[in-house]
Amino acid sequence: MKKYTSKEEVHNLAKKIEGIPFKDLAKKYNFDLKNNKNSVGDLFEAYFEKPKDSASEPDLGVVELKATPYKKLKRGDKYSAKERLVLNIINYDELLKEDFEHSHFLHKNSVIELAFYQYFKDKPKEDWNFSNVVLYEMKKDSNDFAIIKHDWEVIYDYVNKGNADKLSESLTDYLAACTKGKNKNSTRKQPHSDKPAKQRAFSLKQKFMTHILRDYVLGDKPTEAIIKDPIELQSKGLRSIIKEKFEPYIDMTTEGIAKRVGINTNGKQIPKGFNNILVRRMLGLASGNSLENIDEIEKGSFIMKTIQFDKNGRNKESMSFPKFDYKDLVSQIWVDDDGEPSADLNVMFRESTFIFLVFQYNEKGKDIFKGVKFYRIPLEEINGPIKQVWEETKQCLSKGLKLTYSKNRIYNNLPGKSEGKIIHVRPHSRQSSYIDNAFSSELPTPASWTNPNDLDTVKYPKTVKYMTSSCFWLNNDYIKKVVVDLLN
Repeated sequence: MKKYTSKEEVHNLAKKIEGIPFKDLAKKYNFDLKNNKNSVGDLFEAYFEKPKDSASEPDLGVVELKATPYKKLKRGDKYSAKERLVLNIINYDELLKEDFEHSHFLHKNSVIELAFYQYFKDKPKEDWNFSNVVLYEMKKDSNDFAIIKHDWEVIYDYVNKGNADKLSESLTDYLAACTKGKNKNSTRKQPHSDKPAKQRAFSLKQKFMTHILRDYVLGDKPTEAIIKDPIELQSKGLRSIIKEKFEPYIDMTTEGIAKRVGINTNGKQIPKGFNNILVRRMLGLASGNSLENIDEIEKGSFIMKTIQFDKNGRNKESMSFPKFDYKDLVSQIWVDDDGEPSADLNVMFRESTFIFLVFQYNEKGKDIFKGVKFYRIPLEEINGPIKQVWEETKQCLSKGLKLTYSKNRIYNNLPGKSEGKIIHVRPHSRQSSYIDNAFSSELPTPASWTNPNDLDTVKYPKTVKYMTSSCFWLNNDYIKKVVVDLLN
């Protein structure tokens, strides 16, 4: 293998691979693209004539090589990373001999040559190509570096206390300890405990990879950050800092908070999403009502939501997630052959931490900020009732939905909230549609009517190939159980 003396030399060579179809690269390097699921990454390494190995050094001595897919989202011209980026296997025994600055993880992954390729569901892999190659560096003076360091230390602390068997991806923010083995039963010994722990690898989470894609490749505008100085992150974690930002406002009225953060509401109509505006201002951010357009929320696997309760402790609204493509969902599997999460819903819940911001009206009609709660859905619930609803949804779509027309409304047999599960399925859009347009998604199997004789055929087609886009919703009663200790 050729010796490379600088990261610039590697990057300049890597740029020449952009746009070349995989089939041409495979032919040149006598490579089988259908070999395994890591074939694209192996192809990128083959371009550099790097032999397969499990060396602890960066692939080319100065740079680690990684290939990673991205996908186009159905809404607009948005793109996101398709999956997390798996890095090196965690050796639990060796980990405890290290500190972060001198860790095997940082030595191997501080500089990564990333080859992005677009994933196409309906296009042969042979016709794909590496569209963009970027040189990603973990810069020591950045907030990202400080957060990744803290994540590494959280993982270290679990292993050091004999709790490697309790590691999960939602414990950390950007850097995770994901399961990684020959199969779902792969385990290894851990220090300070007799319990076997799943084999795991360090990985950069999917949302963090989306940030790299949008920052390095797409040139999206940077979003406003909660943390202005990385020094603050060296002694505290991101979650502790976020909690501290909200603490001075607990038990204050929304009017009082507005006054403190410089929002004048006198004589003005309260805008929609006012509590979201207050949350941003409590975090020290500019006005706006988006809780996603925040640097640390976009990069980390956080789902930040305001929850409104009435004086009797009732929250009417369930929580929606992004809409899914019906045909795409049916093609997914819950876990892959290695036992790693594969379905979008499974990945999201495994990696994500919810940040619930709770508001409640008191007897005088004043809206009170009750506090903040970080919450991770337990794995047994993800693999239990949540998986069950996902499987029922997939089955209903595969067999063909049953539609019922009644009183100018359409009902279907997708899992509803009345079934008492943690999640349910219902439309994502308020605009219903049963034809091909921006409000609908194509069904994998045409739906059938239970009462075709009653159908208003002027408004609805007899053969339904498209249906209003849907999404999964987190049940409002489940949310209440999570945050009930913050209520009156």
